[in-house]
Amino acid sequence: MMMGEDAVCVTGIKELDDILGGGIPQGHCVLLCGSSGTGKTILTQELLFRGAKELDETGIYISLAEPKFKMMKNLKNFEFYDPEAITSYKVRVINMEIAAWMSDMELQDVRNPLAMIVDSVRETDAKRVVIDSITAIADNLHEERKIRDFIFKLGSELATLDCTSILISEIPPRKLTYSVFGVEEFIADGIIMLDEFERRGDLIRTLQVIKMRGIAHSRAKHAMEITTGGIRLVPMFKAYEE
Repeated sequence: MMMGEDAVCVTGIKELDDILGGGIPQGHCVLLCGSSGTGKTILTQELLFRGAKELDETGIYISLAEPKFKMMKNLKNFEFYDPEAITSYKVRVINMEIAAWMSDMELQDVRNPLAMIVDSVRETDAKRVVIDSITAIADNLHEERKIRDFIFKLGSELATLDCTSILISEIPPRKLTYSVFGVEEFIADGIIMLDEFERRGDLIRTLQVIKMRGIAHSRAKHAMEITTGGIRLVPMFKAYEE
C-alpha cells in the first residue's frame, strides 16, 4: 500500500491491479456482485491472503453464512492460502449470526451490526475487510432508507480507519443488476461485477469493473479463470480471438 492521497489497496491479483491502475483506492467501499459460482469468495479470500503475505496487512472476512471450517477446507488447494496467516490472525474469519444482530434492536436499527464490524476493524487495525454478504444484512433491514444509511455509515467509519471494504452482493444469474434491493450500488465507491456466459457448452466466468471513484480504470470485460494459483484475468478479445 502507498501512503498519502494516492494510497491504494493492492489486491495482489496482478491483472486486476492493472485494470485498476495499481489497486483499489484505500478506504473505498466496493460492491462485489455476482451469482452463485462466479468466484466471489475465492477473489476476496485471495485479496486477504495476499495482503497478509505480501504487505503484512491484517484482513477480516465476516461471514454471515458459511462456517469457518468449511471455508478453510475449500481454500487449502490454492497456492495463496497460508495457514500461518490464520494462526497468526493476519487473516481473520468471523462468523456472525444475522439473527443475533437483529434480536435486540428496536425497529431493526443499523447501529448494532455496524458497531460489531467497526469494532472488529479497530481492534485488529485491519486494512481490508470483506462482508459476505451485504445482501443478507440488507434483507434484514428491509427498508431502502436503512440499507442506504447502513452502507453509508459503514463506508464512512471504515474509511476513517484507512480500511478498504468489499461488500459481497448476491444477485440472480445473468441479470442486469448489481444488487437485490437496488440501492447498494449508488452508495458504494466502486462496483466489480462477476458474471458468466455460455460458450460452446461451457460456462465462462467474467469480471468487469463497472465503476471506481477517483481513478481512471478499464471498463473492459475480462475472462476470469480460477486456478490453483488464484484468479487469472484475460481481456475478452484476447481470450477468444480466432
